Amino acid sequence: MNFGYLIIVSTTESADYLQMAYALALSIKNTQKDGYNRVALIIDDKSQIDKLNSSWVFDHIIEWDQETFWDGRSWMDKLSPFEYTVCLDADMLFMRDYSHWIHYFVKNSELYVANTAYTYRGELITSDEYRKTFTKNQLPNLYSCYTFFKKDSELATEFFALGRHIIKNPIEFSNSFLTALKPKVIGTDEAFALAAKILDITNEISYPLEFPRVVHLKPNVQNWPWPAASVSDHQGLYLNTSGNLKIGNYQQHDIIHYVEKDFITAERINLLEEILWNK
Repeated sequence: MNFGYLIIVSTTESADYLQMAYALALSIKNTQKDGYNRVALIIDDKSQIDKLNSSWVFDHIIEWDQETFWDGRSWMDKLSPFEYTVCLDADMLFMRDYSHWIHYFVKNSELYVANTAYTYRGELITSDEYRKTFTKNQLPNLYSCYTFFKKDSELATEFFALGRHIIKNPIEFSNSFLTALKPKVIGTDEAFALAAKILDITNEISYPLEFPRVVHLKPNVQNWPWPAASVSDHQGLYLNTSGNLKIGNYQQHDIIHYVEKDFITAERINLLEEILWNK
């Protein structure tokens, strides 16, 4: 089976997305079975790879100029070197083996976009604190951070083509389809949700499943009785020498979408490297 994970990053001054992608790739290599652990990196400046100690964790490194588009994930179907792909956000970590999820998607889907997220305590996130555009405009609640697709699928091809068109023409689509509450920026989540709604394929690409389970660490959806600027202001995040993560008293078993870009430090990178080097 020709399957792999895809991570798309670009160079910015605000955050080191390559370091985050590297940490994610290390965690994939540390936890996934052979055949389910390949990773492709799309990057705008291939020379940046030289700063990584183990760049071989990326099975494919593809240089791609994102031009003026700030988020290249709508191009995932054009960029992936795999027949079957899961595209991930860079700021994520794998905690255990999820190969059984992939086995299901390969057998049953041509395109699947996650539609649920969880708090660090394992509670389903129901708040629309960061998703009022979705609620007001009755968009499907899609999370593009975990998107499975089969390359050259007609369903996926049409979906991604429309998603790209929306990203390229945000004002036109906001004025036509998002009038109840216009977002400041149409990101990939909004573009994918709007594309699914326009094409009337939500039930085909995002039906209810118990997986993928992604813990989304945006602070104001953690079901706390107070507002918060970040999760780490209220709970400690402890990554141990076995690669296990605790948030407060809660051991994490699902994919972590940590959001806070400074979570990946040199120390945590070294810890993940040591685990891989000693396998």
